[in-house]
Formats: sequence, structure tokens, C-alpha cells
Amino acid sequence: MKQRRAFTLIELLVVIAIIALLMGILTPALQKVRNQARGVVCKSNLNQWGKIFYLYTHDNNSRFMVWKQSGTPGGGTWIVPLMPYYGKGGEDARLCPTTKKTATEGESVPARMAWECTIDGRTHLNSYGINNWCYDLRAGVTTIWGLPNADRRAWRQIDQRRSAEIPMFLECWRWGGGPVDRSAAAPPDEEKLYNSSGLDRYCLKRHGYTINVCFMDGSVQPVRLKKLWDLKWHKEYTLDVALPEWPDWMVGLPE
Repeated sequence: MKQRRAFTLIELLVVIAIIALLMGILTPALQKVRNQARGVVCKSNLNQWGKIFYLYTHDNNSRFMVWKQSGTPGGGTWIVPLMPYYGKGGEDARLCPTTKKTATEGESVPARMAWECTIDGRTHLNSYGINNWCYDLRAGVTTIWGLPNADRRAWRQIDQRRSAEIPMFLECWRWGGGPVDRSAAAPPDEEKLYNSSGLDRYCLKRHGYTINVCFMDGSVQPVRLKKLWDLKWHKEYTLDVALPEWPDWMVGLPE
């Protein structure tokens, strides 16, 4: 009769070591693939938002939603005016897969944080925000969220020359933001919130130090964080103004 041969302890340890080695090699690759997949889903979400903005403006003589003061339903944001265009089934399209928790749930890192608002007793979670210069204004209104000279600077309509250079809707830790000029300060720490209304709201390490941006022509592109300062944020925004001094965590980032 043939004798059964069992694994020796040494052979078993060798097999375990090989499996552990393979796991060590594959885990970073799997994590990279997972992160890339999240970036693809995020980009797909913003593609949907580009279509939503075009549907809304098509129905409103090419004009963006009229800006309203905070205190109105949705805090005067884009959420209420656009709600009929994405409906209750559009909740998933408002969240980047890299964001899981809100500040009230204990998340404090901007890149991982979803923001929330309550409308008619219902809480809405979001990972994206509008360029605050993309609003229409009523006669006599000159500011948007305190941003000066909005009557001259705002993109009141979606039909603009060089629209592929104008950020419209992008990854954000609040409902929106808007730099006045290119000297707008960068967040001094990537792990902390700084509640200004400038570029720090978009400067997030979500997808390998890039964020996805939906431009006014409907295209969606990943933009490196430093390149955010070179986009055409409003009508009077120019590259003639010197860049801010980069904080330590941004110094080595690619341009």
C-alpha cells in the first residue's frame, strides 16, 4: 500500500511565507487599482453633473441659477434649483467614493469628508461644490457669498468663450468656493479644515494629489492641485498676479 505523505512543518511554513510575500506584493497594486476605480466613478459622477447643468441652463435661457442669500432652503446653494434634474435617485451622484463620513460623524480630513445640508427635514450628503462665480445675479446685487464685484466678474450664463478653461463644478469639501485672484492662499495643512471661501475648499488630496473638475463646456478632467490656481475662475481672473507661497505639504507636488 502507498503511504500518504503529509506536509512537513518546514514545507508549511515555506508555503505561508510565499503567500505572505505575494500578499505584500499584490496589496499595493490592488490598492492602486481600487483608488483608480474610485477616481473613475468620481469622474462619471461629474460627467452627469455637466449634463444636469446643461439641462438646467437650457431651460433658463442659458443662465445659471440666481444666487440667493444663505438662510433660504439649501443655504442659497445649487442643490434646490437643480434637484428637479437629478431627483431623489441622484443621491449617489453627489458623492465621490473616497468620501465616507461627515464632520458630525467624526471625519476631519477634508479629502475624506462629505459635507451635509438639510432641506425640508432631509439630510443630503455631498462631495462636490460649484464655482461660486457661476451664478446669475438679480439687478443691484454686487456680491456672491461676500465675493466683491460679482456683478462684473460672475459667469451669469453657461455660453462663454473658452468655456473649456472655466471650472464649473468640482470636488469640494463645501457647497462651493471662489478665489478673487491668483494670490489666494493654499491650505497650510492637508489634514485640516480652513474655513475660507477660496481655493482651499478644492485643494484636496483625493486622487493622487489631483481632483476631478467639470468645466463649463461639460468636459471632465483631473487637475493637479497647483494647476487650480491657473484656471479661469471668473471674468477678471488673470495669471498676471503672483502665486501664493506654497505650504510645505505642496512644495514637492508636480506642477
